[in-house]
Amino acid sequence: MKFYSEKTQKLYDSEDACIQAETELQKQQDAAKAEQAKKDAARKEAAAKVEAARQAMVEAQKNYRKELDEFCKQYKTYHYSIKSDDELPHFWDWFLNL
Repeated sequence: MKFYSEKTQKLYDSEDACIQAETELQKQQDAAKAEQAKKDAARKEAAAKVEAARQAMVEAQKNYRKELDEFCKQYKTYHYSIKSDDELPHFWDWFLNL
């Protein structure tokens, strides 16, 4: 007599072999789910760090614009020489890194 497992989609010579194969498959599936959950949690944490950095950048830009506007109201103009690509506003990255 052969035993068919719907979980493994295979035939087995004994009931014990069938149960053992199903148990092993379940362990592998549980391990894969745990590994995926770990990866998802790490990705979520990294995304949260990126979002926090983006928020800090937005706040810094708002503060920069405010200070620049106040300076220009008082002194009419502001001059600054850019010495490297790092000093360009972030939106230039879209054009420079193509």
